Amino acid sequence: MCIRDRVAGQQVAPVRRRLAWVRSGQQARPSGTGRRAASKRLKGIHSTVISKRRSRLLAAVRRQKSAAGGRYSLAARNLESGEEVLVAPGEVFPAASVIKVPLLTGLFAARDEGRLDLGDEAVMQASDVVGGSGVLQEMHVGLRVTLRDLAHLMIVVSDNTATNMLIDRIGLEYIEAFLARHSLTETKLQRRLFDLEARKKGRDNLITAQEIVRVYEMLHRADFAPLVPESCRECLDILERQQHSEKLPRDLPKTARIASKPGGLDDVSHDSGLIVPREGPPYVIAVFTADFAIRARADEAIARTSKLVYDYFTGG
Repeated sequence: MCIRDRVAGQQVAPVRRRLAWVRSGQQARPSGTGRRAASKRLKGIHSTVISKRRSRLLAAVRRQKSAAGGRYSLAARNLESGEEVLVAPGEVFPAASVIKVPLLTGLFAARDEGRLDLGDEAVMQASDVVGGSGVLQEMHVGLRVTLRDLAHLMIVVSDNTATNMLIDRIGLEYIEAFLARHSLTETKLQRRLFDLEARKKGRDNLITAQEIVRVYEMLHRADFAPLVPESCRECLDILERQQHSEKLPRDLPKTARIASKPGGLDDVSHDSGLIVPREGPPYVIAVFTADFAIRARADEAIARTSKLVYDYFTGG
């Protein structure tokens, strides 16, 4: 008589069950000792299969790290089991546009504390306008835009001018205090975007993979005071409208819900997000790269790492 079990979608080898016989010659149920022994053997098989799957994942991730070249950081957490996949998760990187996620949460924190209203308007000044991504740089100086619209522009099309306008309205000191309140001590918003003079003086925007996944997790769990649950959901709704999908979301099923924010500089390429598969546990992930020789290889490594983690957490 055999017991068969399925672990992570794979059929494992049969385990022989010892049968207990009564003196009359009739078959009886396994003894308590037999049941415990069989259960122990099955647990051992389960652990072995999981360990092998994880080993294969980590080996594949190491290959992507090598392919990216330069520095590479990965932080991913299954929000049901708590299992993590980590590669240098605490390494500090230039934040690039991923810093817009903490800024978004700071905007809603300020709103929920009564410091501002998202319907308030900001007037675009010449000093706000910077290059890079976004559409506001194509608009006329003096344009009036609500803070809510600035938030959407900052995330959905990664508008740098909108970002600077929000930094000015919220204030660097408020953002710093808000992040410190949640022990996000390595995440630093210390200057406006494209402020090269501040960067020369050592004031840069910095981030780690392990801290940005915490931000996504707190939003998902609606546990990010002073943000109320409705504000957490609205932040994720905005992030889900992200239009740049060439890295983290590229190889994932279209059925997965993805709230994400990538970022990049000349020698930096990042992506980060909350992934909610149709079937499988939600998880958070950030893949950061820098100091690479070929940008396309770093971007490819991010996309492939994302798919590896998705398949692992969903049992694919």
